[in-house]
Amino acid sequence: MKRLLALTRKEFLQLRRDTITVRMMVMVPIMQTMIFGYAINYDVKHLRTVVYDECRTYDSRELVSKMTASEYFDVLGSVGSLEEVRRELDSGRASVALVVDRDYGKDRHRGAPAHAFLIVNASDTTTASQAMSIAGGISNQLSVQALARRAGWKEKLLPVDLRVRPWYNPDLRTATFIIPGLIAIILTFTLIQYTAMAIVRERERGTLEQLQVTPVTRLEIILGKIFPFVLIGVFQLTLIVGLMRFLFKVPIAGSVVQLYAAGLIFIAAVLGLGMLLSTLARTQMQAMQLSFLFLLPFVFLSGYVFPIDGMPKVFQVLTYAIPARYFIEVIRGVVLRGASLAELWRPLAALTGFTVVIVGLAVARFKKTND
Repeated sequence: MKRLLALTRKEFLQLRRDTITVRMMVMVPIMQTMIFGYAINYDVKHLRTVVYDECRTYDSRELVSKMTASEYFDVLGSVGSLEEVRRELDSGRASVALVVDRDYGKDRHRGAPAHAFLIVNASDTTTASQAMSIAGGISNQLSVQALARRAGWKEKLLPVDLRVRPWYNPDLRTATFIIPGLIAIILTFTLIQYTAMAIVRERERGTLEQLQVTPVTRLEIILGKIFPFVLIGVFQLTLIVGLMRFLFKVPIAGSVVQLYAAGLIFIAAVLGLGMLLSTLARTQMQAMQLSFLFLLPFVFLSGYVFPIDGMPKVFQVLTYAIPARYFIEVIRGVVLRGASLAELWRPLAALTGFTVVIVGLAVARFKKTND
């Protein structure tokens, strides 16, 4: 125990001398949380819209006003031809164009289908999907109202009153969905890179040769290097959770203690992986390159950005080797749904198993030699 504490103290002394790294450990989580939290936003609103209204009646103006009232479309103005519509979209001044047919009003009043169409810049698929979905909803609402009046329906409510109740994120805020998963991504980004260079730095500085003549075991060296970064990981976790709760106003529905318990297991898994990479690399540059090799799969295969169910089967299988996948499942369950760790035992057990295996591999790979 004394030897382990001595190694831990040595690591803290080295960190204290490296002031740039210490500052990055504090600033990087804050900057990444702010950038990701504010920049990633699936709530697409205020789409720049132009209108080509060939009808110019009350009915066409009603359609435009309903689209404007939805707050998803900001009408920049009217154009006089389809060629002008193309120029507005090609130049990027508008991303949506509403074209109302000349006989739109007449057709509505005589009971025939009234035609209007929406042109969407689909080079941005997220924006295009939102625009088409909202416009489709407005069209369906107008159609149902017209059919109800024509059928002589006197009630305020429609014949089928299906009401949607979104749980866990009732306002459908992007930040509420993004920030909890971001905890796993930021911890991965920062901790893997720091620990990946730990053994390599010892080798390059020659201090690994000094360790090899001591009675310290391989396990003690690994744990002595991991433990300081565990404390740093807990500090970063606290920092991100604080920003999530008080800056982005994301409530924590479950137990904070259980959140930290799962966080400690994930931090150990990430640090073990970083330590394993440090035993594979010979230089700090190699260690950095290896860490970047693992970071992209952690982001794209963890379910943070893209739903795992929508991936090809091969990549769905690969996600089982990504610890961030399990931690994101746990943290979203605790933070958003208020689930307990007992209810989330499957991803928690998988994360614990990964941690044991990866730390064991790091210990097995490590040699107290400089060759």
